[in-house]
Amino acid sequence: MSEKVDIKKALLAFNVIITEGKRSGDAYTFNGVSAQSDFDGYAIALYNDYVRLDIYFHNKIAFTYSNDRERKLFLEKIESLYSKN
Repeated sequence: MSEKVDIKKALLAFNVIITEGKRSGDAYTFNGVSAQSDFDGYAIALYNDYVRLDIYFHNKIAFTYSNDRERKLFLEKIESLYSKN
């Protein structure tokens, strides 16, 4: 995955996490990445301890991270989840 967030791939990774992951409360976790959605599914979040990617209606995003290294590792992890399908 490139430096920019590819929303389509992130959504596909979200699907892998909720399909393959272990549920804990409102979230699912798979290979170190957690995913959850709001009650109507219009907003989703992918996150770990250092990075959070929120995707909202009309593909608007909020991407927060502690540093560039963690951002890069997170995007690589998302890519690896997407690539498994």
